[in-house]
Amino acid sequence: MLDININETLGSFKLNVDTLIPTDGVTAIFGPSASGKSTLLNIIAGFSVPHKTHMNSISFNHQRWLKKNSAEPFYHLPIHQRRIAYVTQTACLFSHLTVEKNLQYAINRRLVASDINFNDICTRLKIHTLLDKLPDNLSGGEQQRVAIARALLSSPQLILFDEPLSALDENNREEILHHLEQLHQSFGIPFLYVTHNLEELMRLADHVLLLNNGQLIANQPIGDILSDLTLPLSQQQNSGVIIEGSVDLFDKQYQLLKLNLGNGQHLWISDANANEKPAHNIRIRVYAKDVSITLEAATQSSILNIIPVVISEISEVKNGQAIVKLNCDNHLLLSRITAKSIQQLGLVVGQSVFAQIKGIALLGAA
Repeated sequence: MLDININETLGSFKLNVDTLIPTDGVTAIFGPSASGKSTLLNIIAGFSVPHKTHMNSISFNHQRWLKKNSAEPFYHLPIHQRRIAYVTQTACLFSHLTVEKNLQYAINRRLVASDINFNDICTRLKIHTLLDKLPDNLSGGEQQRVAIARALLSSPQLILFDEPLSALDENNREEILHHLEQLHQSFGIPFLYVTHNLEELMRLADHVLLLNNGQLIANQPIGDILSDLTLPLSQQQNSGVIIEGSVDLFDKQYQLLKLNLGNGQHLWISDANANEKPAHNIRIRVYAKDVSITLEAATQSSILNIIPVVISEISEVKNGQAIVKLNCDNHLLLSRITAKSIQQLGLVVGQSVFAQIKGIALLGAA
């Protein structure tokens, strides 16, 4: 676990975070601009040192990184002893060194032996053809791939990402998101990932720290925080849920996966990789705007996924719309519908209805 207790004042800004973060997955630090995300990350990294008079502490898997209380003197573990890697918005490569020498620099500074292989990382991140180039001759996406490779090759026990995709175009952003998904699954190194992008959150996060104006609003698994109607994520325009489950079968003819929801229910998901064997457990995203509600299941419809659900909660109506939380055998969905639809259908908590799901995104293996 990453145990954090930070009480820091920077001018008029106050950062107060007292929480435990699991170190067995990707934890996103999420919130609007100026909420304290990068400040928290820099304190965890050791780049920013809190005031010695404040009561602060950080420990990683029982290794003390920062400590100050009334009974003990101030202690701050040097950055290079924390075995962390840090990937920022800009790649921060050594401009006078080739890509290969940038990567070798990370290997030379390892504090422990590692099985992470140079050629394997270069292959995974598709940078073999870049090794002889200088960073200034790389595109933004290429630079970030090299920065991620350098981070992995340093053999860290934790990798920190500070909005690493914010300066990239859509194609490069999508490519690196895919790499990050695969790398985490392959190496199991915990990630702390700062973002204010909801799509990145849904793609990568297993766990979420939600910050606002320096205060910790929530610390929950991704599924819980997205479906909590009391939290701001459920009210965003692109709100939705993440569902994980096992694949029952693959329909090669129609390029569809059948995701088992339990209790005889399932979802059909388009799979563009028709010739590849699907992962047994997958992760999907369903936006609230793509879920409508009907009192009876349509028998002739182009919508493949129409499933029975129970209304578990209805949010307060704002701007003529509301979010309805739906439960299907403990799998949660959100539906964004108008207040008029709620009134016309007579929707109430506890009512059995049908969810019509117009779009599902396959995110990858769970």
